[in-house]
Amino acid sequence: MDSIRALEAKLTVDDWNAHQRIGQNVRVLLDDASFRKSKTRSEAWIASGQPLVLVEGICGGYSLYRVVPDLKEGI
Repeated sequence: MDSIRALEAKLTVDDWNAHQRIGQNVRVLLDDASFRKSKTRSEAWIASGQPLVLVEGICGGYSLYRVVPDLKEGI
């Protein structure tokens, strides 16, 4: 099971980095189930088996499972 999760995390990070850029407008799902507009500050990476990315206004890496590209911004 751990190898499946590790593969899922790697594929998530690889896909994110292939299609999103640093400075990408995103919506971040917060603990209270609300969304916050922000921007990425890094490429995605894996730490402790979790796919993470740095997001403006949030300390530390934030789970890619809770970050959604905001493709409507800037159109």
